[in-house]
Amino acid sequence: MIRDMELAVTRRDTISTRAEGQSKMDKKLFTRTDFHHKQTELRRKIRDVHKATEECTQTILELEESQKSMSDTLLEKQEQLSRMQVEADELEVELDRLATLKRQNLSELVTLQTRVKYLQAVKDGRYIFMLHNKQSLQMELKRLHDRLVSIGTILHHVKEEYPQFQEALLKVSQSIRAPIPNPPTRRRPVLCVIRTGIFLPSENDTT
Repeated sequence: MIRDMELAVTRRDTISTRAEGQSKMDKKLFTRTDFHHKQTELRRKIRDVHKATEECTQTILELEESQKSMSDTLLEKQEQLSRMQVEADELEVELDRLATLKRQNLSELVTLQTRVKYLQAVKDGRYIFMLHNKQSLQMELKRLHDRLVSIGTILHHVKEEYPQFQEALLKVSQSIRAPIPNPPTRRRPVLCVIRTGIFLPSENDTT
């Protein structure tokens, strides 16, 4: 009976030892499997990171290309804008020139129309004798000369203060600086004002 008890104890110890060994082996196998799973998961994450990195790199390249294209387009538009600004400035200068020419032409047209009116009056014999002797004619010429000098001085100041009107006032200044003709020797001199000068009938004009 004692022998049987010893055998039972020995068998129990053997079973317990085997169970512990099996448990350790199972635990070791579980750890390797878990590590394998973790390793697989990490590799998958690394692949995902690489893929995301490649996508980001591609996106960055596309954005850089787009930025370069937009920079080139912006530079081209700026150059085009500069050319248009130069053209606009040239057109503005040309517009000012044409406006000045228009004013000159209108002024000259009015002057010519006035001259035609006076000449027609002279031709029709409808003008009025303003001066009837040489002395009064000389006084009128002096008064007119002084007036033209005053107007010339005013124009000179205007051209200095407003240089942009020099071209427009050039013809007027030239007309004012033109010498006043001397009256012809005749018994009844006649004075007829035309533009800024004096119209003096010749000896052959009828009175």
